[in-house]
Amino acid sequence: MVLALVAIVGLGLVAYSYLVYPLVLLGLAGLVQVWRDARYVYARRTRRRKGMQELPAVGIVISAFNEERDIGARIENLLSLDYPPGLLRIYVGSDGSSDGTERVIRGCTDPRVACRAFAENRGKSSVLNDLVAEVKEPLVVFSDANSAFDRQALVDLVAPFEDPRVGCVSGELRLSGGGGDNQDSLYWRFEQFLKFCEARIGGLLGANGAIYAIRRNLWQPLRSDTICDDFTIAMGVAAAGHRLVYRPDAIAREVTPAGIGEEYRRRVRIGIGNFQALVRHPEYLFGTSGIMAFTYLSHKVLRWIAPHLLLLSLAASAILSLSSSAWFAFTLAQLACYGLAGMAFLASGRAGIMLPGPLRVPAFLFALNWAFLVASARFAAGRYRGGWQRSER
Repeated sequence: MVLALVAIVGLGLVAYSYLVYPLVLLGLAGLVQVWRDARYVYARRTRRRKGMQELPAVGIVISAFNEERDIGARIENLLSLDYPPGLLRIYVGSDGSSDGTERVIRGCTDPRVACRAFAENRGKSSVLNDLVAEVKEPLVVFSDANSAFDRQALVDLVAPFEDPRVGCVSGELRLSGGGGDNQDSLYWRFEQFLKFCEARIGGLLGANGAIYAIRRNLWQPLRSDTICDDFTIAMGVAAAGHRLVYRPDAIAREVTPAGIGEEYRRRVRIGIGNFQALVRHPEYLFGTSGIMAFTYLSHKVLRWIAPHLLLLSLAASAILSLSSSAWFAFTLAQLACYGLAGMAFLASGRAGIMLPGPLRVPAFLFALNWAFLVASARFAAGRYRGGWQRSER
């Protein structure tokens, strides 16, 4: 009985996180919208803000390592934004780069750009700590060297800070390219849908590292080996009792890698950061609102431990199959699904075979969950560091 419960609950929790939770979330978001519509009709007050009376000064922080290819265009992109020049300052730090990154940033003569070239490579979090310490502006905007903001992105990003309860605003990252087997852009659209619904019910989790902002006085220095700095910074603001807001019209753009193998390596590193946050910051689950605890557990925690739950269910099913033909068939079905998805992943990631459309999503999901499994083992063994890992995204 216990083994049967383990087998069923393990699969059930994974199915809940990937399939049931989005439907529950959509229903809750719909109820919230209906309640807001009813309140609007009853009170006859506008729901839309007129926008900020005066734009605030912002400091944009970019931590870079070996970004010679992109950093020049990135600085030009930020300088060309539709934002008052006197209210914009850009802080760029080169983390001991071994290419021409330092030369490029030092070649920028615009007085709005403050450049720091660090001789030693210490990791992104350490550079962020040093750069934010120099920021005097009331709002700090974080982004990446390989992203690009739309011209109005900054104006849209800072608008919600008119509400003093708002501590962090996340923009939207739009991915392009990736014509191969990597289904990250498809998965990302699904994640954007969840983010939109979570924001509507007050359960937004983290921020898009390519474009988000916090109030300067809410900054908490990062531990030097922090990997998912964007998630940690934003969730720290939420755990301190401030609102996280999603602003989908504040748009940053990046190119997604075409190869599923490249995406797998990126996911392993992110996965280590996920388990790092889970273990180090129990306040994300127990020190936030009930809604945020619900979304964090359903969307994040269960996703991170999904491969462990699947393996636990498979092991329980295999033991039960020794005395039951039904459980034997169920075990074979699980093995067949995992085996086919795994072979699709290996064919794409190792052999470079272009998969047919129907096989790309299973291959990506296998890569995602295998990455989480590998990440958990590396985190438990301490086989990671907070430095950089180059990828196409």
